[in-house]
Amino acid sequence: MVLQHPTDYQKGKTLVYFVRHGDRSPLQDGTPEQTPGPGLSSLGKQQAKDIACQFVRMQDEIDVLYSSTMTRALETATIIGKAIHKKPVVEHGLCEVNKILWTKKYYLSGYWRTVKKYLAAKRTLNKILRKHPKQVIVIVCHGGVIRALLGWKFGLSFKQRGSMYHHNCHVTLLRFQGTKLEYIHYFNSKGLA
Repeated sequence: MVLQHPTDYQKGKTLVYFVRHGDRSPLQDGTPEQTPGPGLSSLGKQQAKDIACQFVRMQDEIDVLYSSTMTRALETATIIGKAIHKKPVVEHGLCEVNKILWTKKYYLSGYWRTVKKYLAAKRTLNKILRKHPKQVIVIVCHGGVIRALLGWKFGLSFKQRGSMYHHNCHVTLLRFQGTKLEYIHYFNSKGLA
């Protein structure tokens, strides 16, 4: 499937809409976050419904919807999927990467576990791009994953990636030729520009 009204720059390219999950329910006091993690708060559910309404305008142009396995991302993707009539494809490789990644402090507890998640996210994105060339893809995941992958494809340092922020249910649109990032249409947008 292709966009109904693509620009000259979008023709024959793969478009990826990264969506950060909605606001999550708070963690229990003193409880470390674990997979699959907390679900969406009532605010997060409303955020997901709001962004889903925007994707409805282009539902016939979206080829596939992917989601992290973590509860808050999967709940967000499910809300979007119901609106656009697509079932989310669940990918474990899209799970959150901890902000410890930006520090490059190899000696800290959890650093190498986070590096493994980051490497899995890189492999997963390239797999998705190879599987769906010249298509429109929506990926619902986590702010850390979006920053990690965008920074990798754009050639940013870990420190630069760590200084970026991605709001709940905000969208980043990237254009790819194969697995190569060609263009950033927008980053951390409140809606579909």
